[in-house]
Amino acid sequence: MFERMRESLLDYLVLKPTRNSINCGNARRESVVLNKNQLEFFVQENGNRTDALELLILKFPGTAGRAERSSNFPLPAMPDVNSQIWTWNPPGYGRSEGKAKLTTIAKTALAFWRVARDRVGDDLPIWLVGNSLGCLSALYIASNNNDLRGRVGLILRNPPPLIPVVKRVARKYPFGSRIDSVANHLCDEMNACVTAPRCSSPAIFLQSELDRLVPRYLQDEMIKTYGGDHKKIILHGLEHDGKLKSSHYENINSGISWLRSKTTMVEAIINKNE
Repeated sequence: MFERMRESLLDYLVLKPTRNSINCGNARRESVVLNKNQLEFFVQENGNRTDALELLILKFPGTAGRAERSSNFPLPAMPDVNSQIWTWNPPGYGRSEGKAKLTTIAKTALAFWRVARDRVGDDLPIWLVGNSLGCLSALYIASNNNDLRGRVGLILRNPPPLIPVVKRVARKYPFGSRIDSVANHLCDEMNACVTAPRCSSPAIFLQSELDRLVPRYLQDEMIKTYGGDHKKIILHGLEHDGKLKSSHYENINSGISWLRSKTTMVEAIINKNE
């Protein structure tokens, strides 16, 4: 009983699900049934829809994020690549069924990945793009797919080692130390300090210079354990959720070129009507 209480309290402290209607712009809504629950995701296109797909990008927003608000990053850096972005709403968010729970998010993310792989095949490169909490889903997927090295790449912005982050935030409040046992109850699937060393795919880590929610020193402690080739890019002048500026893109575009060289882009055909 106490374990369930700690798990529920941690979910409450970390997750900020919403279900209100949001305009998705030009993105196309799709859905798939996973574990008897409907999961929604939104598709954005880059290039000619009649040509063979060269790259699929799976995006995972942060704790209060929604797929409907997803930008088309990193597509502008690759205008020559025929690609798609699929951005998910995890269980409990938007019209995705189920409860918003850390353990459920991790397992559903892996199932979402498998659906994507089934559609595009093993040869097509897939990039996992995460923002904040969404990075944890990306790391968990990558840690379970080391056999596809050269076909998987990651772009992670401000990835949180969740246990020390939760403890640090709790310390700001009276009796905050009582949250320690709750934070320690985090499942391994969403623990970046567990999954990062198990990854072998190339990764770009984007770090907001002025991040006060997930300070860079906490990110660095996790990044130094990452098991694959990686590059770190500092987003100067930005806080945790600051918007990218034109001055940031020279380094970002260089990193994306490096990631492209590490993940061979081959032509494959995807049935866009599925």
